[in-house]
Amino acid sequence: MTIGIRRFGALAVAASMAIAACSSSGATSSPTPPSAAPSTAPGATPATSGAASSASGSGAPVTYRCTKGDGTLSGAGSTFINPLLSKMAGDYNSKCGVQVNYQSVGSGAGVKDWQQNTVDFGASDAYLADSEIAAAAANGAPVEVPTTFGAVVVAYNLSGLSGTIKMTPDIIANIFLGKITTWNDPALAAANPGLNLPSTAISVVHRSDGSGTTSIFTHYLTAVSTDWVTTVGAGDPTKSAAKTVTWPVGQGASGNEGVTQGIKGTDGAVGYIDVAYAIQNQIPFGDVQNKSGNFITASLASIAAAANLPSYPVDLRFNLTNTDAAQGYPIAGTTWIIVYKDLSKVMKSQDRANSLVDFIWWAIHDGQADAAPLDYGSLPANLLAQDEAAVRSINWAGAPLLP
Repeated sequence: MTIGIRRFGALAVAASMAIAACSSSGATSSPTPPSAAPSTAPGATPATSGAASSASGSGAPVTYRCTKGDGTLSGAGSTFINPLLSKMAGDYNSKCGVQVNYQSVGSGAGVKDWQQNTVDFGASDAYLADSEIAAAAANGAPVEVPTTFGAVVVAYNLSGLSGTIKMTPDIIANIFLGKITTWNDPALAAANPGLNLPSTAISVVHRSDGSGTTSIFTHYLTAVSTDWVTTVGAGDPTKSAAKTVTWPVGQGASGNEGVTQGIKGTDGAVGYIDVAYAIQNQIPFGDVQNKSGNFITASLASIAAAANLPSYPVDLRFNLTNTDAAQGYPIAGTTWIIVYKDLSKVMKSQDRANSLVDFIWWAIHDGQADAAPLDYGSLPANLLAQDEAAVRSINWAGAPLLP
């Protein structure tokens, strides 16, 4: 594919990070999504085991118990991670005989399903808000495990264009505020000398559902545009950086799938989607000017630059937008797998709990090999070590499920 080769082909080997966001499609014709354990702990029923090709954050070889439980696990949430989780689920089923049923319903819906304990795990491109943790407190404390990194791109459908559009923070904010309404607006023309921009009207497509992709994008807009904060959040940045906002302009669609379809179906359309959806559906996307003044293409390398923090907070809740990294892509984000810490409170059997932690353990180790081929990336060593500690903290009535 031309776009994928141009932007990612030379970078996939060198890069070390990933892609991530959220919700199911409301379109009648969906776009193509990206194609998609240690020694036995108490109560485990080992099925298949074997040494992994990767190493753990501590440098020790990784092995897997492959606890089968009742043979199924369930999850729901982010559409951003859906292509990667789908591939991981298939590979894990082949390895361990456990079917992981994942519903791509959006980060907001996935968090609600997790809170209500209707799924074994949630997946969200926004870490849990304090209010969301409080709402789930009856079931216990959460464990949030960053599983992949990615980019939200400003994708567009503009016929007859011969090059990539460069976008400044002000241009992006003003498009989504409805202040820039044609593709040959003076601000766009000034940022793109030599590019023959048409007078086509801009048609904004945004998410209509509770979305981690929206959270990443609105966190970015909140960081770079006081007008966005004033208009959308009434001056409150917590309200202008959210999974759902009141959009000043545009048409809503459900999920990365729905927004992708909306962009593809309208000449002049623009919207924000996971870069993997843009690449696999051959939709062009803009180069974005970062805090250092550089116009950056969303790629595995530029996402890695944004996501490779010197350290991560103990609770693993962090934001990557508007990076200080000179070569970092400024609209980068993370997807977290979310589970309860004490699974004895929410799961029917310890075997099923072991099956869940075994899948997550595999996903943060050998499962990372599925990332780059799907335009996602893998976890850096310092974050992997913290992920391992987080997974090891998951327990059954206080007894660790992993040694």
